[in-house]
Amino acid sequence: MNINYDILQNLLRCNKNLKLKFRGDSNILDVLLYTEVILTLELESNDITKYSEFIYESILNLEGITIYLPKIYIK
Repeated sequence: MNINYDILQNLLRCNKNLKLKFRGDSNILDVLLYTEVILTLELESNDITKYSEFIYESILNLEGITIYLPKIYIK
């Protein structure tokens, strides 16, 4: 299944404490839980839509945090 930007946005919307933030003008993406960095990803560019599936899978593979997984509707 292809995870697109809308599905990633839906995951973030349902888990309001999760935020994505780039470090300055770099390609390093931090995934924040409240204000704590729980995951750091180094991407080739800062285009989130291009790396939506990678970001989504990386968040789901985290251990020790509870994440609400919304249903994914395939059109």
